[in-house]
Amino acid sequence: MIGAFLSYTFLALCLFYMQNLVYFPQVHLRLLALLLFYVGLRPSLALPLALALALGALQDSFATTPFGFHLGAALVVVAAARFFRQRLLWQHLGSQLVASLIALVLEEVFMQVSLITFGYEGFFVRELLLHHGMEILGTAALGPLMYLMVRGMENFLRRLGWRPGGEPSPYQPFA
Repeated sequence: MIGAFLSYTFLALCLFYMQNLVYFPQVHLRLLALLLFYVGLRPSLALPLALALALGALQDSFATTPFGFHLGAALVVVAAARFFRQRLLWQHLGSQLVASLIALVLEEVFMQVSLITFGYEGFFVRELLLHHGMEILGTAALGPLMYLMVRGMENFLRRLGWRPGGEPSPYQPFA
């Protein structure tokens, strides 16, 4: 699990730096939330939880929001992914897009409620919600690409000998 955690963390750091340092003024997407969603759909629960804690702490330390704001949002995304894991058919692209869209909307609701709880009034402004809605739709549209990226990382890790938790070990005869 440590190898998979480090690999996904490296991938998330690349996405984080690309998103926040290269594309920040022009492009506002929630790529880390989408990555957490698709990693959360995988069989192991420990990997998405560890990744959510690491990425939530990273985003909280980078942003000027109170500590735990992005951490809680990351855990909401993982919880939504685990909920949809039981009901999601991997063969249908539409169900993946709808599930990721719902997870991103739940993340936004958590963030807005948290901001109001912390005492930041005026964040439910219509323009801001419209802007965040466009971010969520744009991020959800990238869902199939993120799914392919997660599957590619998983295939790469399998070639190195890693297998996801919950998957039986391959049969090896004694002889």
